[in-house]
Amino acid sequence: MKPRSVPLLMAAALAVGACTSIPSGPSVMVLPGSNKTFDQFLGDDHNCRQFALGQFGGVSSQQASSTAAVSSSAVGPSYSGDSGYGAQYQYDAAYIQCMYAHGHRVPVYGQMIAAPPATPPANYKPAFPPPAPQGHTP
Repeated sequence: MKPRSVPLLMAAALAVGACTSIPSGPSVMVLPGSNKTFDQFLGDDHNCRQFALGQFGGVSSQQASSTAAVSSSAVGPSYSGDSGYGAQYQYDAAYIQCMYAHGHRVPVYGQMIAAPPATPPANYKPAFPPPAPQGHTP
């Protein structure tokens, strides 16, 4: 490999890595919990977005604009993931965990399986007999 191509290759890798951006928000839908008001939901949503950003070293736009001195953490995240997808996945996971911990309804991944109908215990006796089946009588 030529000595000139090494710096060029490093610059290209840095440019591609710089394209990874901080997620602007969750890509999942979370609904308010049963006993939560919408104002509580909005407050928890704000707190959990901040929590999710902090989980991988990102800073919010408010934090970046309020910082007087420009530092490397204000310019971009310290997250060393390999793609924007990895950053979004980590953000969503932290956001879902936080919202679930605050009592909100979060998405559940997996296949829903219907439970078999419950059978009554062997010693069960109904208070009244079941109705006769409807249909043709001979």
